[in-house]
Amino acid sequence: MRVHEFSIKQQLSRDQLVHISSEASRFSSNITITFNIGDAEHRIDVKSLLGMMLMIVAPGSSIRLTAAGEDDLEALEYLVPMLEGSGQYLTTD
Repeated sequence: MRVHEFSIKQQLSRDQLVHISSEASRFSSNITITFNIGDAEHRIDVKSLLGMMLMIVAPGSSIRLTAAGEDDLEALEYLVPMLEGSGQYLTTD
């Protein structure tokens, strides 16, 4: 299992969140995002389109991205830049 904690730099659009979820599906690892709103902890399966579309995390919020499985390192290396706001949102045909 691998964990990466960071702060969200900018509000991600619904399209970006859907793209991240779609890209996460290429990995076999279980991938989750954990963050707090007030005193409540929220956990979202990154591969869940609905979960990602409903995710509202304000810029500056801390999140924890966790991947567990045989390709967990590759999953984090691929998804972290997208979530941090520095990644490319390229579509593949």
